[in-house]
This record gives sequence, structure tokens and C-alpha cells, in this order.
Amino acid sequence: MRRLHPDSPPVAQLTEVPSDLLDTVTWSERKADLYAVDQYFREASWTFGDIVPQMLGIALCMLKSEATAGRRLRPALRILREAGFCPVDVIPFRHDRLTIREVWRYQFNIADRRRIEAMDVILPSTRTVALVLKDERWHPGAIPAAVRLNGLKGPADPRLRRPEHLRHQLGVVNGLFNFTHISDEPADVLRELAVICDEPRRELVRRRILQDHDARPEALAVFQELEDRHPEHDFDLENSWQRLAAGPGPLGEAGTRRPDLEEMLDLTRRTPLDSPHRWDLLTVVTHLLTEMNVGDVGPIVPNVTEAWAPERLQEAAS
Repeated sequence: MRRLHPDSPPVAQLTEVPSDLLDTVTWSERKADLYAVDQYFREASWTFGDIVPQMLGIALCMLKSEATAGRRLRPALRILREAGFCPVDVIPFRHDRLTIREVWRYQFNIADRRRIEAMDVILPSTRTVALVLKDERWHPGAIPAAVRLNGLKGPADPRLRRPEHLRHQLGVVNGLFNFTHISDEPADVLRELAVICDEPRRELVRRRILQDHDARPEALAVFQELEDRHPEHDFDLENSWQRLAAGPGPLGEAGTRRPDLEEMLDLTRRTPLDSPHRWDLLTVVTHLLTEMNVGDVGPIVPNVTEAWAPERLQEAAS
């Protein structure tokens, strides 16, 4: 029986989350131990625990704030549909300090301090659009939908991306302007739905999954509302500096003097979310950020996508 620590009680004595549920939604024993006592995963198990077979065919893709500014919302939906992923629900929400830390709870230990500060000013700039996606190509015994979509996302290193990868097709700008967050595997789909949804909203997600709801019209309506409120941005560094230089007060001074990352972060925090110069500031911040992660530190929960190899699935079914 797994234990969180050699001196701790068995996991089964600490939570009511069934071990067979955890074994179904993750290949990582480390993640299973942590998620067994993670409150968000516990709440997700209350909502979705009895429909896990259906949840294996579900993926979660969050279109982040820069996807609105860069007009990648509709292209992302089109690419996902061409890959066999269709929205059964759409959940618009605005990130705040809490949701940022909870979605990335088990990865933030490797994040550089300035990366975290940059995410804190970027992600709340517009609402994020979470797409709950049904994989129309999934069938029992196949790789889970979340794992397949995570593989289609493509590697962070642009040199390793191929034309079919989502990151390639969307034209990722840099490490922070990458437009999407995709849950790694079914356990993360469940947990992240509980991070962004209270119980009534999770129940609606559940009903729509079971009803095979077509959420595409709702997604397009949300996209239109966001695009009507937020002007398009080019993410061009030199253009951003020039527009800031032409701006009023501290913005113009910063654009002319071109200060360092620390000053730009401070100026961004003091600039309203609806400022027409918001995305110029954010573009500069992302280009000034040179350190993304702390050296020689691994994430609390590593990516386990490669563990979901077909032979492992056959082993689990036997």
C-alpha cells in the first residue's frame, strides 16, 4: 500500500478517493499519492468518479489571455476540430493569483520568481476560455484523450516542433505567449476542472459530457465577446517599445528609456487591465524575461505523457 512518506499512514487512511480511480487516471504513483489528498481532485472525484470511462475520452484545453489578444481563439478551435476534438462545454473565467498557483501547483516549484510575477500580470489580462473537449477518435482501450491532445501540442523547444503540432500551427511567440494550457492526463483534467469550477458548474460539465452537448456555438459567442472588448495585438517587441514611447506619463518615459524587467513588471502592475498599452507592456516583459526556471530543480510531479504507451495500456487491460 502506497504511503506519502515512510512514517505517514497509508494513503487509504487519509482520503476516500478510491485507489482504482487513481490507477485509471494516472500512471504516476507520485501523482496518485499527492492527488489522493488534493482537495480539488477529491471534489472532482465526487462529481466525475462514477463516469471515469467517459472521462478518459475528454481533454481540457485552456485558451489563455494572449490567445484573445493575438486572435488565436478561432484558429485553435479549428485546429482542435480537425484533430478530432470537439467542444462539449466552454468555461470562460478570469485567472487570479489563486487559480494561477492552483493550476500549476505541482510545477511552480521549478519556476523562476520573475516568471511567476510575469504570469501574474499576463493571465488575468482577459478571461481565459477553457474548452472541455470530446475526442471523437477515442475508444475504450485507446490512449486517453488528454494524453493524445498533450502529444499533439508539441514540445516547448521550437526546433523540435513539427507542422502538425498545435504550437507550430498557432505560431507561439515565446515561452509565456504560447496561447494554450493543456492538461497532461485524465487526472489533471479532473483536478483542473475542480480548480476553475464550483460544484454546480462541475455538475453542468458532467451533464454536457453525458449528453454529448455541442458547445461550438457557445464557444464562438464567447470568442466574439472577447474580441469585441479587446483589440488585436501584434506581439512585436520593437513596435511595442515605440507605442509605449508615444504614450503618456510613465509609459512614454519607459518606452523612451527602455528600463529593465523589474521596472517594467512594476509599471505593468500599476497599469489598469483595460489600458490600450497593456499588451505592449506585456510583450516587453516577456522579451525581457530570460530565466524561466530555477536550475537543477525538477517539478513535484513530472510530465508522464510518455508513460501512456500503447503497450502499457494493454498491460493494464490484461
